[in-house]
Amino acid sequence: MESTDERNQRIAQLRGFLAIDPANVLLACDLFDALVEVGDVGQAVMLLETLPQQAQVDAAIRFRLARAGLMQGRYADAAQWLGSLIGEGHANAALWHDLAFAQLCLRDTQAARVTLADAQERFGDDVELDVLAARVAMMDEDFPQALERLDRALARAPAHATAQGVRSLALLDQGDTEAGYAAAMACLAAHPAGQHEALLVAGTVALWRRALDESETHFANALAQHSNSGRCLSGLGQVRMQQRRLGEARALLRDATEAMPDHIGTWHALAWVDLLEGEIDAAEASYQRAYDLDRNFADSHGGLALIHVLRGRNDEAELAIRRALRLNPQCPTALYAQTLLLDAEGRGDEGLRLLGNLVQPADLPEGMELAELSRLLRERFKADAR
Repeated sequence: MESTDERNQRIAQLRGFLAIDPANVLLACDLFDALVEVGDVGQAVMLLETLPQQAQVDAAIRFRLARAGLMQGRYADAAQWLGSLIGEGHANAALWHDLAFAQLCLRDTQAARVTLADAQERFGDDVELDVLAARVAMMDEDFPQALERLDRALARAPAHATAQGVRSLALLDQGDTEAGYAAAMACLAAHPAGQHEALLVAGTVALWRRALDESETHFANALAQHSNSGRCLSGLGQVRMQQRRLGEARALLRDATEAMPDHIGTWHALAWVDLLEGEIDAAEASYQRAYDLDRNFADSHGGLALIHVLRGRNDEAELAIRRALRLNPQCPTALYAQTLLLDAEGRGDEGLRLLGNLVQPADLPEGMELAELSRLLRERFKADAR
């Protein structure tokens, strides 16, 4: 394995060669690949965009521009590049794979399925295509189909790290927590450098078990490799929340909502941190975003009920509480809002008993004692109101 100095020296040499022969496509591709290897995707793209026009139209250059688009989250651009290459008759399984991946990232699973079926018909069975097909099935919440494709991939390539890690995530997301965790730990044991999905699963289960140090390690390792992983940003943010490092938690959870703006649970977690930081307006905005995504989540109604109570809008709070409890009779945010209403009526002890009977303190996102949380929220709100 090359050292950092050796990689930098190789990049410098390639730059020198390309300066002498700026239209050399092979040199440009080698330099692009070397820059991507060290994580400098921006410089890699700039390199290709400044090549002479006759080099920029080469299929290998356009393929790398598409790859860079995938790395930078420009999925529509990448799909356009790849579609044009396929339309010109270039036959390479990687083109179909990357196009299906771009379509997956655009959440167009129907198009991704068609692209993958076409690729399999053209190129036959392929482990990478099976793994990607599993990801598509998981987005559609078809976990049996995902596991079938992953088992097929692992039958041909038992040591395939990505297939192992994605399989652990499929198991977790279909509700098989113990099996998912075991698969993730087996993957990490076989691949000590780490694998993104396996680290995500291990970190998530450790978080659920309140093993915060273990969870933090797994999420941090995943983010060192994939800094924009929304679920890992969210997970580490929840770890920080439970560690009472609220400023860090808020920053991580905000990044997570940018990476996956449709993830309702992350908006709920961000709202809790906003409340604990005394940012009532921000908390209300976060709950409203979650509510706008899906009006059938009890915690969104409960969170808005909590905001209504803190704002003194008790009639609106009661309506929101009733909606939340119809969806989930043990909704923590709705029950907590109910305790605040009782507290406002001078019946705080009754409210805390009500919540304590129905929700274990460990079920609250921040892991606080109920009385402590009640006191802190009231203090934060009063400070914010001033």
